[in-house]
Amino acid sequence: MPSGDRILIVGGGQGIGAAVAAVFPDRATIWTRRTGVDATDPDALQRAFAAFRSQHGAPYALVHTIGDFAEVPLLGTDAATWRHLFASNVDTVFHTLQTVVPAMVEARRPGRVVLFAAAGVDRARGQRRAPAYFAAKAAVVQLARSLAAEVAEHGITVNVIAPGLIDHPHSHRDSQARMLPRVPAGRLGTPADVAGAVQMLLAPDAGYLTGQVLTIDGGLQL
Repeated sequence: MPSGDRILIVGGGQGIGAAVAAVFPDRATIWTRRTGVDATDPDALQRAFAAFRSQHGAPYALVHTIGDFAEVPLLGTDAATWRHLFASNVDTVFHTLQTVVPAMVEARRPGRVVLFAAAGVDRARGQRRAPAYFAAKAAVVQLARSLAAEVAEHGITVNVIAPGLIDHPHSHRDSQARMLPRVPAGRLGTPADVAGAVQMLLAPDAGYLTGQVLTIDGGLQL
């Protein structure tokens, strides 16, 4: 990765985002509500990015990790839950991309964007476990693929990581315990497992890899 280029991590305060930030301790800038940035608010993002850009210029990489989860059957999902899942998982991605990526294009140098979905989201099958959540993550995948096509000529790659069962402080323990016997690797993943994949996608020699969904699930989708 080019020396000195900043990595902007949206949602880097805990779990997977914190693990990614730990890989780049001297180069990561973290945006969370605790740092005063609400990614559901376009105006808040614009203010935060103006401050970031005045200090660092355009980032080399944007990593967006936030997105709430709800394990509710489709017919049991109320309107408030539906709206919340899309606000958290899709709106934050859309607003962040529109805020940050134009500056990356204007910088006229290679860049990286990494978004997050969920293992199985790109498969042609129904999701009974958390259908509203998977619908939101499917929208993220489509946004990523569309953006990848749009910015490829500028040397910017856009990829999606789709984690499976990852053990972190906000894991859904009951759901993971129920599904763990189906994981060929025989264990839950860790935030470090995912952070290693992010590191790979951010590498300078990953410049021809774009528009892809990288599943990290210990073989669960096999």
